[in-house]
Amino acid sequence: MKNNDQRSSVLWFAIGLAIALYSKKYGLGTLSSPGPGFVPFLSGLAIALLALVVFFQQRHKKGKESLKDLWVRKKWPTMLMVMAVLVLYTIFLKTFGFILTTFLLIAFLYRTMEPLSWRKVLFGAVITALGSYAIFQLWLQAQLPEGIFGF
Repeated sequence: MKNNDQRSSVLWFAIGLAIALYSKKYGLGTLSSPGPGFVPFLSGLAIALLALVVFFQQRHKKGKESLKDLWVRKKWPTMLMVMAVLVLYTIFLKTFGFILTTFLLIAFLYRTMEPLSWRKVLFGAVITALGSYAIFQLWLQAQLPEGIFGF
């Protein structure tokens, strides 16, 4: 095998197959009435399929990268800042509610990860926050934190 990606894809292929095979003992059911093993079975197949895609893509890749080379090009301050903001998101989610904290998180991510104009940032954050609220609260009827503002 040429590189680390090919080696890891073989491991993920084996893990995906193991998940798919072991999930069959829980019962797959049918498409109209899926059993408890249906979603894990599909997940295992998806993992195995994606591992195959990575394996064959790496066959055509020239050169060999070491693990150290993969970490050198990363933007460490940005990554640490995003992780800190995600922690703050979980802390303030209950206090300020889902819509407001999600809006602020997405606006921060849009502005930090790929600097966009404020117009695009605000538009994308509003659409994302309201769209995810509509999906989870209205459609799936999940209980999302309302926060101190009641929305």
